[in-house]
Amino acid sequence: MTMMMTPWLHFSGGDYLIFETWMPESKGAIAGACIALVAFCILERWISAFRRQMEIQWGSRALALILQTQRTSTNVQYVDDKAKDPSDAIEEGSSSLPITPARVRDRQRLVPPFIPMHDITRGIFQAVQSLFSYALMLAVMTFNASYIISIVVGLAIGEVLFGRIGRLNGGRV
Repeated sequence: MTMMMTPWLHFSGGDYLIFETWMPESKGAIAGACIALVAFCILERWISAFRRQMEIQWGSRALALILQTQRTSTNVQYVDDKAKDPSDAIEEGSSSLPITPARVRDRQRLVPPFIPMHDITRGIFQAVQSLFSYALMLAVMTFNASYIISIVVGLAIGEVLFGRIGRLNGGRV
């Protein structure tokens, strides 16, 4: 039996929701699917907030690591190791002033260091968030208006509950 997808917004049942076995047809089953989608969306927003919070902690730990390595290493290096003493830089027969050695300061890092515990966990968070996003996209693609409304309401509730977590300076991390 071939089922055609309804290519417009509708409230009727019979659409596959993510899995082949999850096809709500009755009004009660559709209501249950909508409740599950709301819970799924709230969970997605919680994962997003948790990741933001972890990004702040990882950033501060990486900064502490950078500062620690900068304190232990010398910040000033001579370009020419032979000319550390200005009196050594005077050449015989030279009528110019003594040449002082040029000093180079360490450049500030543009990219935080690779820390496996942070970066592998960040990758796992991204994979889980992508999985949630694609699952929600598939639910929206059924064109079932009750699913779409449930997703929007669930994301809004999740943002109200967890949106402030992991945000600093008026919403900027």
